[in-house]
Parts: sequence; C-alpha cells; structure tokens
Amino acid sequence: MASTKVWLAASFASVGAFMFGFDTGSIGSIIVMTQFNESGFMLSPTLQGVVVAMILITSTISGVCSGILADKISRIFTMSLGAAIFCAGSVIECVSPDLVCILVGRGIAGVGEGFFLPIIAVYCVEISPATSRGRVTSIVQIAVTVGIAAGFFCCYGTVHLDSSFAWRIPFLIQALLALLPRWLWMKGKRSKAEEVMQLLRKQGDNDDPAHIEEWEVVGDDGEERSRIRDMFKKDVRKRTLLACFFMGMNQLSGIDGILYYAPVLFAQAGLSASSSKFLASGVSGLLNVAVTIVCTPFMDRMGRRISTIIGGIAMGCIICIIASIYAAGAGSGGGRWVIIVCLYLFLVAFGSTWALTTRVYASEIQPLHNRAAVSSIANSCNQGVNTLVALTFPVFLDSTTTGPYWLFMGCLFITSMIAWMYMPETKGRSLARQVSPYKHCTRTN
Repeated sequence: MASTKVWLAASFASVGAFMFGFDTGSIGSIIVMTQFNESGFMLSPTLQGVVVAMILITSTISGVCSGILADKISRIFTMSLGAAIFCAGSVIECVSPDLVCILVGRGIAGVGEGFFLPIIAVYCVEISPATSRGRVTSIVQIAVTVGIAAGFFCCYGTVHLDSSFAWRIPFLIQALLALLPRWLWMKGKRSKAEEVMQLLRKQGDNDDPAHIEEWEVVGDDGEERSRIRDMFKKDVRKRTLLACFFMGMNQLSGIDGILYYAPVLFAQAGLSASSSKFLASGVSGLLNVAVTIVCTPFMDRMGRRISTIIGGIAMGCIICIIASIYAAGAGSGGGRWVIIVCLYLFLVAFGSTWALTTRVYASEIQPLHNRAAVSSIANSCNQGVNTLVALTFPVFLDSTTTGPYWLFMGCLFITSMIAWMYMPETKGRSLARQVSPYKHCTRTN
C-alpha cells in the first residue's frame, strides 16, 4: 500500500499534467471564438491545425532529451525547468498581438512541456510500491482530465466577454499554473534514494520482498548512465519498441482529435449555437474526469493487458458506428444524437482503459538505468503522432466526414491485436521483476 506521502508527492508532481490538460481543453475552443477571430486571427483549417500543433512539435523535440537530462540533474529539477519555460511561453501567448507571437509562445511552451510531461509519469512510477503503482500513477491521468475539463469550462465562461480577454484569460491561467510547483531536490546516490523511499513508503514495508528486490536492482544498475544506443540493445529492445508503439497508437485512437476539436465535432453533429458547442465540450470534459476517477481504484485489479485489449475493441466499435452513420448520410435528425452519444461513449471507453494504462505501462516495463530516457522517447512518439493528428485532423475532416473515423477505427483494432499477441501483463510485479516476460515477448496472461 502507498503511504499518504506517496499520494501527496504524486499529486503535487501532477500539477504539470493538469497544465498539459488545460491547454488541450482550451486551445480548440479558443481558435473558434468570435473574439479570437475579431482580434485578427481568421484561421483556415490548415492554420487551425498549425496553431494547435505548434506546442506539440517543440515538445516532441525537447522530450527526446528530457530523460537523459532527468538522469543528470534529477527528475525534480527537470520538471521545474520545464514548468518555468512553459510559463514563459504562456505569457507570450497571453499578450500576443498577432499570429506569429502566438506561434512563438506555443513553441516555447512546448519546449517546457517536453521536459516535464514524460518525467512526471516516471517519477510517480518510481516512488510507488508494486501493489498500488497503477492507482498512484493514475493521478497523472486524473490531473490531465481535470485540466481538460477546466480548459473547456474556462472558455465556456470567457466566451461571454466582449473583448480579447475572452481568449487571453485561458493563456494567463496557464502561466499562473506553471508558477504553482515548488519542487524539492531529491538527487542522490543509493543511500540517499533509500532514505527517500523509506520516508515515502509506509512504516514497516522495508522487509517486504518486493522492496528488497527493487533495491538489489538499484545497486546493480543505479550507477549506469542511459545512452540512446542502450535503449535498443537486444535485452531491452522489445520493451523500448512496445513503449513507443503503445504511446504512439494512444494518439491514433483519435482521442486528442476529439478533445482538441470538440467544438468543431459537435458543430458538425448539429449543435450550431456557440454556447451550446462549448457547453457540450465541457460536459465531455467532466465525463472524462468522472470515468477516470471511478475506474482508477480498479486499475491494479484488471491489469494493463486486458484493459488495452478490451478498450481498443470497444473504442473501435464506437468509432465504426459514427463513421457508418455519416457514410449512410444519416447524420441529421435522430442520427446526430446517436453521434453525440457515441462521442461521449468513446470518452468513457478511453478514460476507463487506455487513459489509465498506457503511460504507466511504458514507464514500468523499463530497466532502471533506461527508464527516464525510454519514457521520454516514448512520450516524444506520443507527441509526434499527436502533432500529425492536430495538423491534419481539421483538414481531413473538412475534406471528408468519414475518413478520420475509419482511420482511427483501423488503428484501434490493430493495437488491440498487437496487445493480445505481444503485451505481457505487469500488474502486481515489482519494477525489478519486469524483465523475464520480455525475454520471449509472447502472449502472457
């Protein structure tokens, strides 16, 4: 069981995840605001994609080196540096007089996001005992979903303002959020790390076999430095590829296409009034939060593998229904309400499965000396695919109503098949015992 201090430390670190979620929830609403357009930002579908994706482009690049940086200056300092850079970028976005400044601000914020986002999950995985690792690390996803909902409702509130403050206030809130974290220094050798872990974990757990086993591995691997080529050595290559694959396919599920462009999708489904679109987007954010919170206690019972398989099949079927309705030309009348319900059901399916498992799995299957570096590479794969989705989704949707949904459906079914074939279960295993299943990388129940 995780101690109160573990839960508090994980919650505090997850402020960065809230910042990421807030931007995800707000930017799609900002770019379709009348006040934003009247400020001189009349954006085509292509430019909408560029504005949304700019933060993802730079976070993909900076994320590649965040793991190595975290191994050198500590997890805490890396997250702190990322938060400071993110704050600077958000301030520039808030005061931007033109599109170029917004793009520059989002680019700078993305550099900071690339530093802190992948390290948050690594930090939470490393401070958590095996029996509750899934639940503790799920705080990161809860923070993301709460941030998304907050971003939606912030824009729902500010859209009623008659000035440019309608779109500037969300950026200002992002900047203030980045100032909240006050990280503690936890850089040290084995003796210092042991002291910290004893402090975080409950009294009396020091003789637990899993605890002893993990620290034996720390003694063996703790002094090794991660290098890019080490991530693809024969003994760890499969784990690296699995982490990158699942993190990338997490975005090809279509989740961020739906979250970024929720107002556009609800307008496409027939909600024409501006306030109705934003309210529907906000409800989707709240639903995402509720599902994540309700399902988190069951994460360590159900397991990562079965959640990934069932979630992919369920989401694929839902997306198939939406695409079929549009393809049949039945997207109006009663059909539009079926589409809206399906969009909400998709969020339920994602929030109860993939949202809770992907980041945890990508981090916990890695050996200690590679964990931060591989997690950062996997997160860059996630952000890179997210960039492609953000750039192409509005253009794709503008040219064909059904195309994006067929693409996402195919990716979901393929990922479920790969998980069934090659994804070993990790629930309840100590970090030290995540080695043997990958030696043969076959189906493991």
